[in-house]
Amino acid sequence: MIPLTLRSHYSLMWGTASVKQLCRQAKLFGYTQIALTDTDNLYGMWSFIAACKEFDITPIIGAEVTDPNLAQRAICLVKNKEGYQNLTRLLTQRHTKNFSLAHCLPPLGSGLVVLTQSPELLTAWQDQGLDLAAALPRHPLSLSHPLCRTARRLNIPLVATPGNFFLNPKEIHTHAMLRAIDKNTCLSRLGVADLAPASAFLASADHYRKRFQLLPQAIENTWMLAEKLTFRGPDFGTVMPLFKEKTARDACILLRKKTFTGALRRYGQPLPGEVITRIEHELSIISQKNFCGYFLVVQQIVQRASRICGRGSGAASIVAYCLGITNVCPIKFNLYFERFLNPGRQDPPDIDVDFAWDEREGVLNWVLTKFKGHAAMVSSHILFQPRMAVREVAKVHGLPDQEIQKITSRLPWFWNLDEAAEALLTRIRKNPKFRALDFPHPWPGILAQAQAIIGTPRYLSVHPGGVVITPDPIDTYVPIETAPKGIPLIQWDKEGAEAAGLVKIDLLGNRSLGVIRDCIKTIESDQEAFTDFSRDDPEDDPKTQQQVALGNTMGCFYIESPAMRLLQKKSKVGDFSHVVIHTSIIRPAANEFINVYLKRLHTGEWDPIHPLMEDLLNETYGIMVFQEDVSKVAVHLAGFTHAQADGLRKIMSKKDKTLALGDYHTRFEEGAGQKGISRTDIQKIWDMIISFSGYSFCKPHSASYTRVSFQAAYLKTHYPAEFMAAVISNQGGFYTPFAYVSEARRMGVSILPPDILESQIKWEGKGSQLRVGFMSLKHLSAATMACIVRERKISPFQGLEDFFNRVTPRKDEIQALVHSGCLDRFRRNTSRSGLLWAFAAWQKKKDNPKKEPGLFDFIQMDQAVKPIPIPQLPPDHPTDLLRQEFSVLGFLCACHPILLFSRPIKAAKTLKAKNIPRHIGQRVGFAGWLITGKEVKTKKGDPMKFLTFEDETGILETVFFPRAYEKFCHALDYGKPYFLFGKLESDWGAVTMTVETTQQIQ
Repeated sequence: MIPLTLRSHYSLMWGTASVKQLCRQAKLFGYTQIALTDTDNLYGMWSFIAACKEFDITPIIGAEVTDPNLAQRAICLVKNKEGYQNLTRLLTQRHTKNFSLAHCLPPLGSGLVVLTQSPELLTAWQDQGLDLAAALPRHPLSLSHPLCRTARRLNIPLVATPGNFFLNPKEIHTHAMLRAIDKNTCLSRLGVADLAPASAFLASADHYRKRFQLLPQAIENTWMLAEKLTFRGPDFGTVMPLFKEKTARDACILLRKKTFTGALRRYGQPLPGEVITRIEHELSIISQKNFCGYFLVVQQIVQRASRICGRGSGAASIVAYCLGITNVCPIKFNLYFERFLNPGRQDPPDIDVDFAWDEREGVLNWVLTKFKGHAAMVSSHILFQPRMAVREVAKVHGLPDQEIQKITSRLPWFWNLDEAAEALLTRIRKNPKFRALDFPHPWPGILAQAQAIIGTPRYLSVHPGGVVITPDPIDTYVPIETAPKGIPLIQWDKEGAEAAGLVKIDLLGNRSLGVIRDCIKTIESDQEAFTDFSRDDPEDDPKTQQQVALGNTMGCFYIESPAMRLLQKKSKVGDFSHVVIHTSIIRPAANEFINVYLKRLHTGEWDPIHPLMEDLLNETYGIMVFQEDVSKVAVHLAGFTHAQADGLRKIMSKKDKTLALGDYHTRFEEGAGQKGISRTDIQKIWDMIISFSGYSFCKPHSASYTRVSFQAAYLKTHYPAEFMAAVISNQGGFYTPFAYVSEARRMGVSILPPDILESQIKWEGKGSQLRVGFMSLKHLSAATMACIVRERKISPFQGLEDFFNRVTPRKDEIQALVHSGCLDRFRRNTSRSGLLWAFAAWQKKKDNPKKEPGLFDFIQMDQAVKPIPIPQLPPDHPTDLLRQEFSVLGFLCACHPILLFSRPIKAAKTLKAKNIPRHIGQRVGFAGWLITGKEVKTKKGDPMKFLTFEDETGILETVFFPRAYEKFCHALDYGKPYFLFGKLESDWGAVTMTVETTQQIQ
């Protein structure tokens, strides 16, 4: 018996088992061949091939194809390469066209074995040259069944295809839960047709023989059929895009020409010898690997945008630099090209490019149109994370949204799946955030059921930026689906695309590029033409370096997080090379090495762990900082080949790396031991390597982003108002507008309130003033903002009546405009309440135009603009005005909202942020507004948190160690003021408070 119809959890919202679980179970049952036939997709094909290799099972490639309009389906199993291409095209048609299984399958049936339970399809397809079989389902049929009679009449073999949707009988409950979630209903309302039968689990060959004992030939036919299925998966090699259908030789000639033309633009004439040598070296490898067309296609793409940031390992290429794909000179910054591409590298590298966030969609649309039929986005397989799982299961149980939100709002968005191996309820009860919550019935059951679906695929989404371009039609490589926005989407995620050899180009959106673009545009409109960094490098500007060294980088991409600003303060250096190191070393697992680095930086004294490392890491004070350092050390100390070292580097970022890392550790230990390195030193070096687990960066990536950081820092240093306006308008960054407004105020910039005649949709900065844009007003719709600006261009609003008539705002919009002070110029010596009264009067007349004039009807029938008499109302209380303004904007224009709590703060006798450095080592009190934070775990796995607070004078970084975090985490909420009491610590001049107690200021 060979299982020919296995379904994994990639049969979305039907299957429960992962591909690896299926293969492991099949191996335990003694199967040597199995087929994965997920419904309408090949999502799990590469995982299946890898798992079969791990468990020494022969894979059979296939899919179940369904008719979306009829209750018909067929299992398509691949015999050869032609059959695979036909299957991918068939699945593409299933997802992208008006699909009929009966009519669409026969033209694409060559190279496939087609099994179906439908007598009608068998009859319709009998003379169409298909390799057909009658698929006996889970339950044996009598010989008089229509399927058996039809197969006998047409001389078509009967084949046992019991199939599965779950791994064992117990998982039917998980299956039912998935079906209820998918149908958005409760379990009791599921019908028979909504569920797979209870027998739809993977069983042993003996079990199946008993099931099909009435038709034993059906079991034997599985072996007969499998002999035809010799295809074990596609072998595309490296799939590169073609450049205007040129031959590889033509593309290489053109690449050489474009590279040297770009080199003259970058370096001037004559070209330095080292530049020519580097270009020739790279071009020889690029030509050898047949990557010329790839570089040319990427250059075509980047020319579509106003500004870009080529990053990743590709930024080490001088060819990419000369083509304008990247902006960091690899010679100047000693960037290692072989990390990106070398003759021994087997997997395809990719070039990552960032565009301004609001230009990316246009660039992608251009790519997908330019290479139509040959290009598609990479997909993301969205899995159930704990929060999503709990929410969906609770909905199935009929719990109200408010109760569900109470629990799920405290769960992290992304919870490592290996952490979820522990019972979810147990783990949640350990979390101090849930200390005040009870979990009565039915919550224990809900959490247990949610546990069962964590990690199960939920749906397909679009990868943030990965696009694949192929020389042949893309649906001959991989099935294509259409995303809700109409974007073509390959069925594989980035790991699948990489396994297939499809070269991915990452085209991502970056808000900071939009910030820099808009800031420069503002400067150019107000002053002489800005050089846009074409004449001088911003990283060489002394004032900018000084601000970076002080950590005054809030708003500056990549170097604005609290941790990064603290590291800058501790290092006291702001030059480009050191910031490149800082942006790479500041990763979660490298904390202990950060402290070592700072000591070596300030003292200049350090010894390598072993003499063999003496000249290897001089640039980074003997510490592994960049991904390349792992490879360098593995080659130099343990005798790894470059390919093996790159494999070690790559495995560090994988989720399932424990087993593979063990093998590399053994190999590293043996190789280093042979060079006379002691076991103690080997372990120290290995510990430093392990600090790269999770995410880390290569030097070209850090250098590329650091250049963007310095451009932002330069603009902030020299054009603070224009820069902060661009930061807030582009809605990016690490902080909220509240924090950026405070930062602008600290730089001496005045915040001008929104004004109906002066404000634009976006924020505007000029000189030392920053004008609030309409975009920051809550409840103000995009349509109303656009209408205000459009009408105002025709003629200024003459008064309230004119504004109401021409814009016709909603009530909640008027409230936002009034409370923010936007309509204050129309107050005419009355209170803001009078403005709301006038709107009510106008609206009453508008809604009852034929009514006889009464007390509140002040608008003429011909809609002529006449002032609305506003009665004398009580004056506004200043505090009420501030609270209303804060409720609409989320900040105050004239002052910091902490000043609203001056009375309790004064009574508490706390320090101001600007005075904090004078009290190092003391236990003090501080009153601050919570603006951001980050939760981490100690080595023991206990949660703790770094939180950032500010008052009107400055910022204080705080640490809530596990005991304090457990005690207070449930009471901390962003955007509120708190009293903090604790001890002030100084680490290399960077001041933090270790919080001992806190309470919200009332």
